[in-house]
Amino acid sequence: MPIMIRKESGRMEEFKPEKLREAVLRSGASEELASEILEDVNEKLYNGISTREIFRIVHQLLDREGPSLASRYDLKGAIMRLGPEGFAFETYIGEVLRDYGYRTKLRQFIRGRCVEHEIDVIAEDLNGKKSIIECKYHNAKGIHTGLKVVLYTYTRFLDLIEGFKDGRCEKFDEVWLVTNTRFSSRAIQYAGCKGVKLLGWRYPPENTLERRIESKGLYPVTILRSVDTRSRNRFFDANLILAKDLIRNDFDDLLEKTHLEKDKLREIVTEARDFYN
Repeated sequence: MPIMIRKESGRMEEFKPEKLREAVLRSGASEELASEILEDVNEKLYNGISTREIFRIVHQLLDREGPSLASRYDLKGAIMRLGPEGFAFETYIGEVLRDYGYRTKLRQFIRGRCVEHEIDVIAEDLNGKKSIIECKYHNAKGIHTGLKVVLYTYTRFLDLIEGFKDGRCEKFDEVWLVTNTRFSSRAIQYAGCKGVKLLGWRYPPENTLERRIESKGLYPVTILRSVDTRSRNRFFDANLILAKDLIRNDFDDLLEKTHLEKDKLREIVTEARDFYN
């Protein structure tokens, strides 16, 4: 009989070891280590165990092998530590897209036919195609991005299309909705019908948000354990959102930009270097 596990939302779901193996491997663990962790988890499984408890077990086992493995395994948590508000997430998505070749602008006010809209991200690809991007950020687990958000995102896009026809704004070719959580089935269904491009946790299956981040190492600074709230805010104020930024920049320049204490900044930069080695 299959083991049923309890999701953050409270919903029960069958435990699928292959999904856990994939998540462990994405942290950088070897096949051998992933198999050992799976065996350990299987010994501790029971009907009704929470995904949070499974996460704790795996995180602890990875941490014994190497802190960077455990940190990468906690990518979802790192994104949720970007802050209580969504501004940092918008900036982060802008940086991720920029690394994929997009030209991006953040928090632009664009006039449609009916009203003015604040657009979280405007992205232009190498072919000149422009997209408006709505970023929906959640700082708690177990929350889905639902139909209502897709509806108002698409309605905003329609007003901008009409605004372009009236000569009020530039032309936009696509509309995206990006979130750090999962989409509801109705949100996916409606977006597919209306051509709204979705990017989120585990979606789309062939190119999820986490895959885009992991494949290029575009982790947020909050993936680093030594980054506390004060350091995080200093980095954000200096427009340093990616952990990579801390090893791309000269140490003295980082000191000048962040005004952090030298020892604290050195601790963080050292962790960042170890993380990417």
